Amino acid sequence: PDYEKQNALAADLPVPAFLWTGETDMNCVRQSVGQLVEHAYAHHIQRLMVTGLYTLMLGVSPKQVHAWYLAVYVDAVEWVELPNTLGMSQYADGGLLASKPYVAGGGYVNRMSDYCGGCRYRVQQKTGDGACPLNALYWDFLARHEERLAGNPRLAPAYRSWRRFSAERRAAYRDSARRFLESLDAPR
Repeated sequence: PDYEKQNALAADLPVPAFLWTGETDMNCVRQSVGQLVEHAYAHHIQRLMVTGLYTLMLGVSPKQVHAWYLAVYVDAVEWVELPNTLGMSQYADGGLLASKPYVAGGGYVNRMSDYCGGCRYRVQQKTGDGACPLNALYWDFLARHEERLAGNPRLAPAYRSWRRFSAERRAAYRDSARRFLESLDAPR
């Protein structure tokens, strides 16, 4: 009964308003949520690889992600959806169900889908205006949770890369993520 209260990464942001409408410039999110708005259904990969990894890297409250999934998916049944959301998608249980947080940059979404071709953001650009937000959000997520996650063997290669980046490159990723997060509240 207490599983729903799990929040190992202390994520506390609200569900962004555009996850209810699909009104965002990120084509992967717009397409996935647009399909939800129209059909109340999305493939498991869209749930995990787009909306799940996006809300995880943003730092959305896992309890709110859980409630959002229950509200938007016609096939969401709590006994399945709760562990999938809190354990697999949001890593809120700290690794009881998943061996590492399911996070990735834009390159992963590009390899696994055709969303990036129709996006205003450039997946190859890592930071700055016009860069795919997933790129900076990925590194920012790892930086924010380094103390907790650096010892995870499956994340060791990513943390080795992070530590090899120059201070300027790390700052550029963090700054790009910060600016994107601040823009979430800005009117469109």
